[in-house]
Amino acid sequence: MPLEATARHACVGAVPCAQRDIVRLRLRAVSFVEAIRTLNALKRRRVIRDYVLIGAVASTVYMEPMFTEDLDVIVLVDSDSEYMQVFQKVTQASDKVEGMHQVISGVPVQMFPTTINLLYRDTLDYARVARIGNTRVKVASPEHLILLCLEAFRPKDRYRISQLFASADTRKLHQLMRRFDDEKGTLAQRLKQIC
Repeated sequence: MPLEATARHACVGAVPCAQRDIVRLRLRAVSFVEAIRTLNALKRRRVIRDYVLIGAVASTVYMEPMFTEDLDVIVLVDSDSEYMQVFQKVTQASDKVEGMHQVISGVPVQMFPTTINLLYRDTLDYARVARIGNTRVKVASPEHLILLCLEAFRPKDRYRISQLFASADTRKLHQLMRRFDDEKGTLAQRLKQIC
């Protein structure tokens, strides 16, 4: 589902939005596309080696859009020092920094390095190419998005899991869960609560 799709269900929990909120969401969608174009340009200039979209914006490829304020990306790095260099260079190309977010084209962007979670690297390695607006970008597979949501497991993540499940290959999802779940089976237990 393209990001510019009708924003009738763009609020968390698919609660219908007021008409002015729909207009605001469509304008916000343009900003997200501009932020993605900037990230693609940084990749072409080799500031970022590679990246993949995760979170609410990536989920719009597989489900109805949900309201979000930011863009979440996993960036390919091999060390913490490389991540700091990438962070500094992206900061230079940003409008400003707000906490851990670089604001690019008016959109807060949070970058997660592949070094902090093995699932992040796998998410990048098995990403799909999709179009957000008319811009090509790597997005996490629905199976990886579900696992990332199971890790965070906030109310909005639970909703997103229930929506993403229809697009997921359950065999692949269970294979990933065997690889990335802890010894207590926390992710599997959380999934059983939802599906």
